Amino acid sequence: MNKRLKILLSIPSILILCIIPYNFFSDLNGSDYDMIFNGLVVIQILCLIGLIYILAQLWRNESESRNNNWTWTLLMIFCIQPITTLVYLWAVEPKKKGKGH
Repeated sequence: MNKRLKILLSIPSILILCIIPYNFFSDLNGSDYDMIFNGLVVIQILCLIGLIYILAQLWRNESESRNNNWTWTLLMIFCIQPITTLVYLWAVEPKKKGKGH
C-alpha cells in the first residue's frame, strides 16, 4: 500500500478515537447529541469500509502465513478496531518493493 492510501484509511480510525472520548465526557442534549451521533454513525461506516478493504489486502498477500492472517483478522474485528487497524497499517503492513527500494 502506498502512503496516501494508508493516510486515507487511517482518517476514520483517528476520527473515531477523537470523537468517542469527546462524546463520553461531554453533556450533550437534543440537536447537539443528534449531530454527534449521526457523525459517529457515518465515521463507523467509513471504518467498516476501510476494515473490509484492509482485510481483503491482508488475505491477498501471498507471503504471509494463514495463521498470521487469521491472527490479524481476529484482532482487527474483536479488539479495539481503530487502534489495531492503525498498528497494522503503519507497523505491520508489508512494504511494496519497487524501483528505488
